Amino acid sequence: MHGDPVLGDLTDADRESAAAALRSAEHAWDIRAAALSGSGTDSAGQTASVLRGGPAGPDAPAPAKRPAVHPGLPPHSTAEWEQTLADLVNGRIETVLFVEFTSERINMIRAVADRSGIPRQTATESTDWNSVAPLLGPCEEIRRFQLAGGIGTLPVVGRKEFDTAVTRWLRGHVPPSCAHTVVLINRRAGWLLLDRATELLRITYAPRAELGPAPAGPVAPGEAGGRPGPAHGTDTEGAVREALRTAPLTADHTLLLARVDRRTGTVHAHTHVLFPAGSRLRHGETATAEITVHGGPSGRTPVILPVLAAADGDGPVMLSARQTALTAFAPARLSFVLRGPGEVTLLRPAGGTPDAPAADDSPVAAPEVSALVGRLPRRIVRPPALDVFFTVEMSGAEPEETAERLAFVRDVIAALARRHGSGDGLRVGVVGHYDHVVRETAYTPRSLLLLTVPAGPAQSARASLADWRPTRHEQDTVSSLEDALKKVGSATARPGGPQGRPAERALLIVGRRPPGTPEQHGVVPACPLGADWRAELRAIQGRGVRVRTRLEKSRPCSGREADAVRRYTADAWNTLSADGSFRQGVDTAADVAEALAPEWRWDGPPCRLALATPLL
Repeated sequence: MHGDPVLGDLTDADRESAAAALRSAEHAWDIRAAALSGSGTDSAGQTASVLRGGPAGPDAPAPAKRPAVHPGLPPHSTAEWEQTLADLVNGRIETVLFVEFTSERINMIRAVADRSGIPRQTATESTDWNSVAPLLGPCEEIRRFQLAGGIGTLPVVGRKEFDTAVTRWLRGHVPPSCAHTVVLINRRAGWLLLDRATELLRITYAPRAELGPAPAGPVAPGEAGGRPGPAHGTDTEGAVREALRTAPLTADHTLLLARVDRRTGTVHAHTHVLFPAGSRLRHGETATAEITVHGGPSGRTPVILPVLAAADGDGPVMLSARQTALTAFAPARLSFVLRGPGEVTLLRPAGGTPDAPAADDSPVAAPEVSALVGRLPRRIVRPPALDVFFTVEMSGAEPEETAERLAFVRDVIAALARRHGSGDGLRVGVVGHYDHVVRETAYTPRSLLLLTVPAGPAQSARASLADWRPTRHEQDTVSSLEDALKKVGSATARPGGPQGRPAERALLIVGRRPPGTPEQHGVVPACPLGADWRAELRAIQGRGVRVRTRLEKSRPCSGREADAVRRYTADAWNTLSADGSFRQGVDTAADVAEALAPEWRWDGPPCRLALATPLL
């Protein structure tokens, strides 16, 4: 009782005042439902045409703001839900049935755990509200308005009939085996009929756990008001997926690699634990693991990076397999991210070498683990020792010309060390040669003409080249390459290999001008010391040394004798390049090193797995 006491019958003013209050309350009720459903009150909308009118006076309640629909379910992680997940992945229950009442339909999703304890969605079933409760309006906008509690000028949805329809659907669709493993997803608080449906589910099946927005949780920017986002952002499947990602790992998630025994060369399968059993993510969280892997003897064959989960009985389960390229003999730092049980992704490498794979390159059809392990090579056959010699022309038209040659030779030596090792298996010798001087005679010290690094460790050879200084050439026809060949010939006359052990031997000639002739013929200058480069070349090749050249672009020459010079230059380089040649600006240092170095061989099929340890 409130207001002034009234004696006698109601007056017309009293009746009109009561009717106005009722109309205002009806209007406020419908406005609230329209706001919840996102329909709005725009006169152009279908909902606006059925709203019950009423004065929006100063005492009328303000329309309700539509609560957020949390698309990613920031779930209220209850102890009941965590226990349900633990029971599922540990095999204490076989199936979890997720149920959500949305504004469009009723969704049910089954989830089971595979033999490695990874929860997965197995079946999805949905039924539109028109099929569950035909008494709701056929128009989607109107139906949403009614589910939010709106009445308007529409036929009233009988609460008893609605309860009967929902209960009948639940009993017909929830399997008896899942009656005690139901999990309710509830993301639309305040929708009158949806709240009634969720309460009916609670009464009928007593859910093991409920997932929904955290109590009194903050609303994410942009979520309040308006219609819900696209289906992929608010669908039940996405909500279930996010919830299952918080399950604990019951098995180690490992990367399958190959390991080579350095002593015997035997190849074994090797697993590296990326994420150990027991790891667990919070909602929206990820975890990252980094590992250094190594390339094999060839970078041309892509490797597979299989991620496994251990399982009882039948062996590990293949979770994913990515294919990527690794630089031969080089390390690569890889990053793997865990998004949930069974979800491991290869990310962009963290740091590592410049030649490391650029990204998560490409997925491949996941092969059987047994097939991958069964096709591993038996062992890797190491190449013999290598003695490699370089001759470098130290005179050029510009200092940059010679500096480029020295940098190239240093890069080739570094690439050889990566491929072949820098210990006893590789020795490097270098001879640098300057132009002949006019006053040169048989008594001129050779140190004025040649710079020499005896065959030895690759690191020492690279360090010695840093102190070499170029000069400008005196003429553009020939160099003193014949004297450098004579020096190399003396070095190869002794048995090759460390401590006299047999070794493969190679010579790379780096320069632009051909050697001088032993005697003057036409316009081609002769060697003042009378060295015969053809005889020296034959002697070197006769000792089993493979001789190759790195050809540079020749400079144009003019004059009456230009044709004779060009013919001699072409003939000399063709003879020197009989065992092969490389082109400046085309063949990289890594290409040259691969061609010079003896080949590593797999005893069996090529290894398709990355290596856990370096070969060298």
